[in-house]
Amino acid sequence: MNFSLYSSQQEENIFIRKQAKTWLRSGLITPDQLGVITDATDPNLRQTNLFFRILFFIFTLLCTGTLVGLFAWLISKGGNTDEMFLAAILIFFSAIYYMAAEYMVSVRRFYRYGIEEALALVAMELFCAGCGWLLSKYGLSNKEITIAVLALVTITASWIYLRFGYLYAALISLIAACFIPFQLSLPPTGERVLLLIILCLIFFLNVIYDKPEIEDFRKERNTTIQADLLIAIYLTVNLHLLSVAGIFLGRASSINLYLKLFPPYIYWLSYILTFMIPALGIYWGIKSRKRLILNASLVLACLTLATNKSYLGLTRYAWDPAILGIMLIGISIIISRWLKRGQDGNRYGFTESNILKPESHGISLSDVAAAFTPNFIDAQQPPSQPGKYFDGGSSGGGGASRDF
Repeated sequence: MNFSLYSSQQEENIFIRKQAKTWLRSGLITPDQLGVITDATDPNLRQTNLFFRILFFIFTLLCTGTLVGLFAWLISKGGNTDEMFLAAILIFFSAIYYMAAEYMVSVRRFYRYGIEEALALVAMELFCAGCGWLLSKYGLSNKEITIAVLALVTITASWIYLRFGYLYAALISLIAACFIPFQLSLPPTGERVLLLIILCLIFFLNVIYDKPEIEDFRKERNTTIQADLLIAIYLTVNLHLLSVAGIFLGRASSINLYLKLFPPYIYWLSYILTFMIPALGIYWGIKSRKRLILNASLVLACLTLATNKSYLGLTRYAWDPAILGIMLIGISIIISRWLKRGQDGNRYGFTESNILKPESHGISLSDVAAAFTPNFIDAQQPPSQPGKYFDGGSSGGGGASRDF
């Protein structure tokens, strides 16, 4: 079932245009071929560039927040400061803003324009805040209100993702769901196990939904969500990431006391899983040719190596990061040379060459560095030619001509 305000054909056309621009930057197609693809994939939507998208988003946030604050101030100035009434105002404005967001998409045909994004997110925030304020009037504890608000954020952010397709809304929903188990007064083992069950359930549902016959833009979104879920599962399993952070924050002793609350079998099971999850992720990323999954799994493998000594209770030394870095560089060089020695510089469809060039959204670092390089601007200017302002002049009636 498709809940999106955009049709599948519109989103697929936008995805094809984006890919075609990448092919053009990489030299795989010509500008004429890009023109043909662009003409054939008109999504009939209004879009803008990244700069104006951010600008419209910020301005819309300021306007919507100011309007709500002004209305609440006028109401309170009139003597009506009832919390129930103020909560109803928040819910009322959330409905107005959400309808405005849908109007911008359905009628004005905005796509990632910034305005409709800000309206949808502000509507979500006001609705959840207003409902939390209403629940506080019914004698619920702060912990119960927090659980209810987190559940509302999870549901509303998921709906915004399904309706508008914003990936960051799916990430907000995932983060809110991850906080719920820590509000249930469970022991540390129960919190981790419940969170792991929730994340694995969402992960497997997403994998089942990610079928080969679905559209390419849906595959790309599902891959991003799967990579986020894989990272979240690993962060849930690895118990010593907090201890590594505690070393830098100076709170290693308190975190070590927290680790003692886990039974030995849970502790060593998590140690095994810290190796299994990255390994399975690397295998799955290579087999399914999902680069984002592969990159995320490689980062998780580095975290496993970083926390290995903490799990085994070995002494840490100042040169451990240097040894890890040298080892990773060596592995990278070996894999790179192995790929180059394959037929046509690749093995099993993988190459170390940068085939597709990413999109540039503005001034590059090289441009910034060049701006601060002495004499760079002068060196880029063409040499000035001495002007001959009156070459080829002629005296009109005398017939003589010469350079003046």
